[in-house]
Amino acid sequence: MNKLFKLSALIICFSGLFQFCKTQKHTDVNDVYTVMYKNQNGGKKEKSTIIITNYEEFNSLIATLTIDEEEYGKLLSIDLEKHNLIAAFMGEKNTGGYDIDIDKVTFFPTKVEVGFKEIVPEKGAMVTMAFTSPYIFVAVPKNKEIILK
Repeated sequence: MNKLFKLSALIICFSGLFQFCKTQKHTDVNDVYTVMYKNQNGGKKEKSTIIITNYEEFNSLIATLTIDEEEYGKLLSIDLEKHNLIAAFMGEKNTGGYDIDIDKVTFFPTKVEVGFKEIVPEKGAMVTMAFTSPYIFVAVPKNKEIILK
């Protein structure tokens, strides 16, 4: 009787343990983003965000930007058959010290939410006295809807 009691107590403990254990959330290995390129100069004069889905759109956009040939090689490594490219432009600023970066990227089964943050110079900071136009290119998986925040 004592052995039966111990065995049933052990079974109850293990079943309770398994009930409260959560399974790990499945993450797709394709759920990654990559910052492909970032610069403070040579972007668009107006603030905008563009989703590039093919090479024709890519070439059209690149032709409007001021990018060194050396830097252009970095952008050519993106595979637009497997990824979409998000180009976020901060617009023209009258001094240096401005930047744009990824704030948060959240992956869901059918969509990806991408948030950008604008970095501004602190009041009284020493900055370059030149026009700048920060921008960033981010690659995300192609099979997901892109929601920009």
